[in-house]
Amino acid sequence: MELNFKQIIKSTLSDTIIKQIFEMISQGDIVPGQKLPSERDLAEALSVSRPSIREAMRSLRTLGLIDIRIGDGTYLKDDIEKLSDFRIKNLLKKYSILELTEARKLLEVEIATLAAERATEEHKDLIKESFYNTLRHKHDPEAFLKADFEYHMAIAEAAHNKYLAEMLYTTRDLIIDGYQEVVKIPGQDDIIKKCHFYIMNAVISGNKEEARRVMQYHLEDMISAIHKIYNNTN
Repeated sequence: MELNFKQIIKSTLSDTIIKQIFEMISQGDIVPGQKLPSERDLAEALSVSRPSIREAMRSLRTLGLIDIRIGDGTYLKDDIEKLSDFRIKNLLKKYSILELTEARKLLEVEIATLAAERATEEHKDLIKESFYNTLRHKHDPEAFLKADFEYHMAIAEAAHNKYLAEMLYTTRDLIIDGYQEVVKIPGQDDIIKKCHFYIMNAVISGNKEEARRVMQYHLEDMISAIHKIYNNTN
């Protein structure tokens, strides 16, 4: 069966890809158990890059909606009830950014500790590269937050625990959308960058205790900044 995809405007790639796939599911164009087109075919049909397709597939896999079978392809899960898991993302968007940051603290303090213990030289180079990339976006909150997230993901990958990395990845859109006001607080971006610098040094030097301490301080400082916003708006 030939699938009729619409071409995508390149401003909201990953979310738009996911949305279109779900529209096709709801219309019966894609059914549980069906094999999806290849990454290359999807990219061509949607007029987007293959990395954008990978990002969308990663989100769908995290939500438990697809099976990626090495050497075979990507399939929509057989269990139709699993489709209700897509509600997870919508429910998460209702959570306050404060609750998200509290959850991040529980998750990322452990990630930083493991990264300091397990990071390879390749991962250390990636962490440094992503750190310096954050410094290029001082006056663009959205670009800064995207770079900020890539920095945190680089540390998560260095922890060598795929479940922790996937858990953090599911918060990507929430962080980029929800932290816009936080980074606009005067001086907050400088505090974030200083924390990033010390976390990076701790991970690279293999200092687990320092990596844990600074990551905890970093996210507790973010919680304090969020409280300031709430106090000013309530």
